Amino acid sequence: MRRRVIILNGPAGVGKTTIGRRLAGLAPNGACVHGDCLHEFVVSRVAGEVAGGLAYVNGAAVAATFLRAGYERVIFEFVFEHPRHVRRFMDAFPLPVPVHLFTLWAPLEVVIAREAPRPDRARLGARVAECHRAIAAALPELGTPAECGDLPAARVARRIHGLCREGIGLVAGPPPAPHLGGIQA
Repeated sequence: MRRRVIILNGPAGVGKTTIGRRLAGLAPNGACVHGDCLHEFVVSRVAGEVAGGLAYVNGAAVAATFLRAGYERVIFEFVFEHPRHVRRFMDAFPLPVPVHLFTLWAPLEVVIAREAPRPDRARLGARVAECHRAIAAALPELGTPAECGDLPAARVARRIHGLCREGIGLVAGPPPAPHLGGIQA
């Protein structure tokens, strides 16, 4: 299997973590980096005294570390509200491997309904709608949209897996290898 990074973007509650873990599991050696965990490293921060946007830079570094260790597929799932966030990740990513970008998408009411009952963290409230609007405004520049409103996570993961094999969603790296009789060359 060919090494690659797949960035899963989308608003809170859309299913990035669930789909990302399923997608990573479709590879013999897959890792899913949960971008929100990178925020937990910061204990205190005075705005303006240190750089911001480090989750994108650190996500690129962690993805590269997994690839160097032999993992074939690394998923980085996080919120990329603006194309500059994608550039921040890409500028920090040091390896010449394919990077695909998919924005998971569902209607706002579906995202709000999914985000509200999650027991593992504080509710984001109005931030969910703000994030959804920001991504919607930049959607054409944020990779390939992947509808996931009422679809099972496993089905969305399999669809993205297939799209990557076809070279869909590619934002950097070499083109996909040709397929010969259903076997990747």
